[in-house]
Amino acid sequence: MQKLLLKLTVWIAFAGFLAGCGGTSDIGKERAKEIAFSDAGFTEEDVTRLHISRDKEDGEEVYDVEFTAEQTEYKYEIRSVDGDILSVDYEAVQNPGKTDTKSFDDNGSSEDLQEQEKMPDAKQQTQETQTQDTDTAAQLTMEEAVKLVLDRVPGASKADLKIEMEYDDGRYKYEGDIIYEQREYEFEIDAATGDFLEWSEERR
Repeated sequence: MQKLLLKLTVWIAFAGFLAGCGGTSDIGKERAKEIAFSDAGFTEEDVTRLHISRDKEDGEEVYDVEFTAEQTEYKYEIRSVDGDILSVDYEAVQNPGKTDTKSFDDNGSSEDLQEQEKMPDAKQQTQETQTQDTDTAAQLTMEEAVKLVLDRVPGASKADLKIEMEYDDGRYKYEGDIIYEQREYEFEIDAATGDFLEWSEERR
């Protein structure tokens, strides 16, 4: 009888141990990535700027899976215990090498003849003046800025890059980031001189 009770006690303890292990199970980064890709309808070959990290949200361990595909940026939050998708966010992104405010040709000039033809003379003159001011201040073209950044991250391509022109602190500058091989690079470049104002690298 004592042996039976001892065996029963050991079995209950072992069952409790297994239950405890089950409570701390984790699907892993690879599975989280597969779940996100499957839900979005892509394969890993279709996406760029892939970033996977583990975080805690409302007391739960989750995986944040972020990637870009077909000019759309996806952000998934996936519970690490069972793989349930807790949230999905997505937004359209620009093509690499374009900005919200201006489009530049290979010579750094901004041209939109059709729009200019539709403008009244006074408004068109104002637009041309603003364009000349911007082109004078921005000696560095968008393509040149893209090349400067990509030269610093061997293997990265335009698909891994987000860049735009901004006017801040009295000068034009290019700013953005690259996400490549689980690293994020953030930068700011003086559009007049081509000098890097900021450059940071973070393992993600």
